[in-house]
Amino acid sequence: MAKKLGEELKIGVITSLSASVIWAVLLSFWSLIAANIVSLITSGYIQAWQYFVAGLSVGATIIASVMAYRDRLNKFKPKFPSLSMDYIYKEIEVELYFQSREEITYSANYTIQALKDISGMQRSYFWTSSTISELPAIISPFNHKVMPHKDERESKKTVDILFEVPLKRNEETSFTLKYTLGDEQRKMMPFLGHLVRNPTEKINLRLCVPQGMVSSVNKCVYADTSATINLTQPVKIFPRTIGNNDVFEWKIENASLLYFYQICWQFV
Repeated sequence: MAKKLGEELKIGVITSLSASVIWAVLLSFWSLIAANIVSLITSGYIQAWQYFVAGLSVGATIIASVMAYRDRLNKFKPKFPSLSMDYIYKEIEVELYFQSREEITYSANYTIQALKDISGMQRSYFWTSSTISELPAIISPFNHKVMPHKDERESKKTVDILFEVPLKRNEETSFTLKYTLGDEQRKMMPFLGHLVRNPTEKINLRLCVPQGMVSSVNKCVYADTSATINLTQPVKIFPRTIGNNDVFEWKIENASLLYFYQICWQFV
């Protein structure tokens, strides 16, 4: 993770320096042109080297202006829409709790901060086995409501969360969603993950299972939700024992946008 962050920082620094150097060169040329004009007005005489510098400056300015103009008119240059976020996550806490191999509870606690006036949000969950509750239970100190959201993909459960009172910019709220899951056919894919779609300060992924039910529990960061392009090497997670359960936990701070953070395991 530290290596990835170092590479991102290096790319950002190089990009910023490149832009700064280009602007510094152009400003230098413009300054030289201005100095030559002032010199002509005040003294009425310009030396030969000043003609050369002035010509070079004017030529570079014209070329830079033409390139900038052509870049704006380039029809083949892709135009990406600007990112506009309604909110950020202050904290996300996700838990997959196995009462048994077939009976499971998925809970996700969210604390968000609005970046503009919003009256609600959406949340989706993918379940890879057979049984999932139609709607999650919602737990909150506020009277938020959860409503079904139509989605064509059967494996994807999307709900609308309607806030009791619309949030204004910089206001925060929190709530927990709980799904009841079933894996009677034992075909679920053994992973717990989170895809970062909004800026997120803290993520906590937690797997809670009866002792001895799983092995080879690892954490890894991927560039895709299918977990085929790994950005880090898998790292083993060692459990904490609470009662008769093994608890595997991964805490992430300042997660990167569009990265997929995953805990995976094998059933014994």
